[in-house]
Parts: sequence; C-alpha cells; structure tokens
Amino acid sequence: MFVAAVLLAVLVGTLAQSVSGIGFALVCGPLLVAALGPQDGVRLAVLLSLVLNVVLLARLWRRVEVRTTLLLLAPAAAATPVFAVLSRRLPERVGAAAAGTVVVVGVAVLALGLRWHAARGAGGAVAAGVLGALTNVLAGVAGPVVALWAANAEWPQSVQRASLQAFFLGVNLVALPSLGAPRVGAGLLTGCLAALAGGALLGAPLSRRVSETAARRTTLALAGAGGAVVLVRALVG
Repeated sequence: MFVAAVLLAVLVGTLAQSVSGIGFALVCGPLLVAALGPQDGVRLAVLLSLVLNVVLLARLWRRVEVRTTLLLLAPAAAATPVFAVLSRRLPERVGAAAAGTVVVVGVAVLALGLRWHAARGAGGAVAAGVLGALTNVLAGVAGPVVALWAANAEWPQSVQRASLQAFFLGVNLVALPSLGAPRVGAGLLTGCLAALAGGALLGAPLSRRVSETAARRTTLALAGAGGAVVLVRALVG
C-alpha cells in the first residue's frame, strides 16, 4: 500500500511539474523520505527529478530563457557546496525558517497582485538563485523561491515552465554527485520511472489545455505550499 502511495505521488508530482514547472519534489519528496529514510529518499527524489527535467526539456527547450536561467543557475550552483558545508555549522532551523518565511510572504504579495519591479533584473535573479540553493540545502526544496522570482518577473507560463526545468537540471547535476546514488530495489526504481513516464505523457496534453492564469495560480499555490512546509518543519523541528 505504501509503495502504491509513493508511485501515485510520483505520478501526481510529474503532472504538477508538467503544468506549472514545479511541484515534483514537493509532492513526492516527503513520501520518498518516509519510505526510504532521509538519505536515500532525498537521493531518489533528486535522481527522479533530474530524469524528469531531461524529459520535459526535450520538448520545451526552445522556450528556455537562456540568459536569465544562467543568471539564476550560476550562483545557485556555486553556492550549493558552500551552503552544504555551512549547514553543518550553522543553526539549520533558523535558516530554514527564514527561507520559508520569505517564500510564504512573497507568495501572499504576488497573489494580491503586487509586484517588485526592482527585483526583476540581474541582481534579483542572482539573489533568487542563491536563496534557492539555500532552501535546497536546508530543506530539499529549491523550486518555490525561483518560481516566485519568475512570477514576479511575469514570464509567460511556457517560458517559465521550460526555464525552470533547465534551472532544476543544473542544480540536480550538482546535487546528485554530492549526495550519491540512491540504494533502492530495482522494483521500486522501475515503478517510479514508469509512474514518471506516465505522468509526463499525461502532462503534455494537460499543460496545453490549462490556461495561463490557472497555471500561474497553480505555481503560486505550490510555491506557497513549499514555503509553508519548510517553515513548519523549522518551527516544529
């Protein structure tokens, strides 16, 4: 029963990411950690996410905003090893609580229709990449901060969906060698890959039928949920 729940979570997470650009790790990450433990659960989530990034980019790569994606990715990739070292020395809960609060407040502001035009430029992209690396190291969630930046910049949904996959692919290529391969059974890995493939096949036509407004709302909802999860984990320990 638990394995079935994990496979369903992988399927739903793939659908969410196909439509909005984020959501895979938010949906299936907690169940993978519960099923396999924090180390192998995170490793499998990163591996599956990397595969999903490649699958989605295979049909979305023409819509990637290359320059801005690199502005987001370069500082995130550079900061990840540094944060990984510092996270062993600094109070993890303080950093995670701050990051979660930033995301939740940011989602609330954007949901009200407010925008911070000064944060749309290169400086804002660099800051979002660094903060995304921080939340990824502390809580395993990089997507909400970067999706929040993209929503504030008012990227077209197709550009956002494609560019986020390129960003996540770069981040996961840095994270996976640092974490190592997951030690899981061949049956579970095969089932997860099959669920991912099914979600990607269903997500392609679904993403074309969902309106840009609905997709943007979904993105903000998933970002807010991710920020809330990070914040609650930090507060309750």
